[in-house]
Amino acid sequence: MLKAGALYFSLTIAFFIAVISALLIMLAAHYRGVYLKEIRFARLAENLDSGSAYVLADQNWVEGKKIMDLYGDGTDSLLLEQKQWGLFDLAVLRSFRLQDTLQRAFLIGRQTDSVALYLSDEDRPLALSGDTKITGDVVLPKAGIKKAYAEGKPYANVQTVYGGKMSFSDRNLNELDQSMLKKLKDHLLQDRERLPLLIQSELVVSFLDSTQSFRLAKNAELNAVALKGNLILFADSSVTITRSARLTGIQIYAPVIHIEAGFKGNCQLFATESIVVEKEVALDFPSVLGVIRTSPSVAQPNISLGDHVVFNGIIFSHEQKRSPLQTLVSLGKETKVKGEVYSTGLVKLSKGVVIEGKVSCHRFIMQTPVTLYENFLIDVLLNRRARSRYYLSSRLFQGGQSNHILKWLD
Repeated sequence: MLKAGALYFSLTIAFFIAVISALLIMLAAHYRGVYLKEIRFARLAENLDSGSAYVLADQNWVEGKKIMDLYGDGTDSLLLEQKQWGLFDLAVLRSFRLQDTLQRAFLIGRQTDSVALYLSDEDRPLALSGDTKITGDVVLPKAGIKKAYAEGKPYANVQTVYGGKMSFSDRNLNELDQSMLKKLKDHLLQDRERLPLLIQSELVVSFLDSTQSFRLAKNAELNAVALKGNLILFADSSVTITRSARLTGIQIYAPVIHIEAGFKGNCQLFATESIVVEKEVALDFPSVLGVIRTSPSVAQPNISLGDHVVFNGIIFSHEQKRSPLQTLVSLGKETKVKGEVYSTGLVKLSKGVVIEGKVSCHRFIMQTPVTLYENFLIDVLLNRRARSRYYLSSRLFQGGQSNHILKWLD
């Protein structure tokens, strides 16, 4: 009995030793697999960093796909894709190593100059009155800048320009990137009938997936919807965006776009006739409002922002050839723009307007209850230095400096 018990005990001990040994081997294999996977994905991440640096460095490549074998051994590959996304460039990178894949997407922006104001030369000076203050470089007509008395008060500051230098402007504004403009016009004139009608009230499309395009119903109203990501909406008539809509990162193309009071979001909106933004709307960076004249018409293409609007991004109006009814950008009382305003025509400012960035136009107008002033700035602040140093602009404005990552995308 003693020998049989000893044998049973030995077998039991051997069994547990075998089980523990097997578990240790499995654990070691598991941790080795995890370690090797971490190494592979670390290499994939490094490859993505290399791809990002390549995309940002090549300013001449703005659209298309490229496949790169990084080390020439067929194991580390990069698929680079770049295309225009509204007023910015969208880069999508995919890194491959054997069966593993890592991917990322981001918007590309460009650093800008230090100019606060560009006013084209129409042989008339710029007049400053009241609590107006300009901070940053200015490019002005040869007639210069002067202090003036308007609305019952003189210019309140000592210098006409603070913290910047002055140079002379040309008859025209700096040219915009024609290839980018053409794509925007193509979208505005695109045949919508072949597109599916948007029926979803909630839709999220990753920028790592293909772009989804939809048409909107006639005189569409975006009410109580949540739309986000790699999504473009087209309309043949007016589009109304209510305050209950949640729009994040999408694009909309229509003849007329109307944003109701109280709306908050982030989107790029493009129209051929007008964009109207009611009071107390907040549009986050990088939002865009753009009106492009695509055909001769009697109406004046315009962008109108109501009172107490906060806008972060780019506002621009464009026509290829100056017409009698020039394009118009109008900013309401106490409205703040953090970014850029560009108009191949007129910029209408109300009292209390603040532009933290740059404004470019042919002529300023200010409407008071008594008088219409031309090239007068009354109680407005133009401050290039107040804009965030991390702000990035669009390739649309040629002459920008190096490319940088503007925003990471899901």
